[in-house]
Amino acid sequence: MHAFFPPTLFSMSAPFPNSSPKRSIFSWPRCFSLDAPNLVPLVLLLLCGHLLLWTLLPALSHRAPDWDNMEELVWASSLEWGYYKHPPLPSWLMVGLISIFGRPVWLTFFAGQLSVVLSLWFIWRLGSEITTQKRALVLVLLLSTIAYCTVRGVMNNHNTIQLWSIAGAIWMFYRALRHDNMFAWFMLGVFSALALLTKYSALVQFASFFLFLLVSGKLRLPRTWQGIALATGTLLLCITPHVLWLLHQTAGPLGYASESLAPKTSRLEHLHVIYDFVLTNIGRIAPMGLALLILVIGIRKTASTPTRPTLAQEFSNWDKRFLLIVGLGPFLLTLATSIALKTPLAAHWATTFFLLFGFFACWVLRSNDDTQLLRKTLWIVVILQIIMATGYALARGPLSDLTGRATRATFPGAQVSAALQTIWKAHVQHPLKLVAADTWLGGNIASHANRDVAVLINGDVSKSPWVNPNQVQACGMLVAINLSPENDSDDIPPQAMELMAEASWTGILELPWTTKTNGPQVVIK
Repeated sequence: MHAFFPPTLFSMSAPFPNSSPKRSIFSWPRCFSLDAPNLVPLVLLLLCGHLLLWTLLPALSHRAPDWDNMEELVWASSLEWGYYKHPPLPSWLMVGLISIFGRPVWLTFFAGQLSVVLSLWFIWRLGSEITTQKRALVLVLLLSTIAYCTVRGVMNNHNTIQLWSIAGAIWMFYRALRHDNMFAWFMLGVFSALALLTKYSALVQFASFFLFLLVSGKLRLPRTWQGIALATGTLLLCITPHVLWLLHQTAGPLGYASESLAPKTSRLEHLHVIYDFVLTNIGRIAPMGLALLILVIGIRKTASTPTRPTLAQEFSNWDKRFLLIVGLGPFLLTLATSIALKTPLAAHWATTFFLLFGFFACWVLRSNDDTQLLRKTLWIVVILQIIMATGYALARGPLSDLTGRATRATFPGAQVSAALQTIWKAHVQHPLKLVAADTWLGGNIASHANRDVAVLINGDVSKSPWVNPNQVQACGMLVAINLSPENDSDDIPPQAMELMAEASWTGILELPWTTKTNGPQVVIK
């Protein structure tokens, strides 16, 4: 348990008990059995299935991704130490994926869900240290049904991409304290730095870590301070280039964050904001509650012997305190801060706050047979996941298209891009290199063009560090403004309008937004 990688977890092909010497030690059917002595292969199989399900179905149903997904595709035009709204790590990861796969729509869904499955893997590793591998898998399966792992897990934004680094930090924080492991303190610094380089909201999770250190009494130990120094030094070393970049920004991510948190409502209006934040997030974790309810009812109906105490009663008091403080801390601290300072709240800011909520099922679940418990959970979760993924894909794609709903998912990005490239070639001799437009429209055009086509966001060079002002003069650009009736006129970038006024050629492109006859139209100037 004191080694960084427990042998029973690290070994992918541990020998099975009572294996016949004449038969191969490694057996594929037994490797993925619920009764296998090491569940690593089964867990990896299930996580790969989750990744495939939530990548494939949205890829088949969506013509274009959500705004945040497109934003990452656009920002991935170059490697920067920061971008005008957020730290750089998600865009760096997207740069790597684009270098391998290009810029297909499905890549953004894959990136978001890759973060989800990595976070679930880290939480399972944590759970395997607190309880058994089987029970830890039950908890992770339940967790995998919340909206931030499913329908919102395909949204490739900084909240979703932060899931894996926060989960890794939680796991390393547990190991560092539980096993007095200095390497875990070092890795805590690494994961914490990666979380900060994704979004500054990681500070809320760090606050819950400090709260646990305070309550547990660990701050009285010199060894703890040595670990904190190691983790902090590692974190500072990793984020120093980004901090130096921030010092040269007049606004940048810090300005964006402070603007997002600036109080804008009266006390009464803010109470409504709090209500919406809490209620929305209850709805987003409700699928886990439904799966747990079905599981508990199923266990009671099939129980033939007196049930044992709840699973949580077998946890140590230390582990219970850890789960409650580190698990509930971010949500409660955010609420308390917002109430005290009257700061705005958006429901999706809580994306990483529920990573330990699967463990809370242990205060309800009982088990006489862990294999049967895992089997029931697996059936419930797989069926629920398939229903949610299919329903999401059908509602966002085919059903919206047939009923004429003008949504981002039904936007004909490929057709718009092809039509505008044809217009460009009819008037300009050299290849298209630059598109001046809002992030989403520009991204739709560029992602279906050559890989070297970049977006000048809102016509603003300060928001597009990959664009050299001299390049604008030398190569010209395609200026595209979304005048569709469904588009908010307040979203039209004024700088793009100024560039449009200087255009040598102008025109209007109109295409059907959906397949419905007399449905909404895409109108691009």
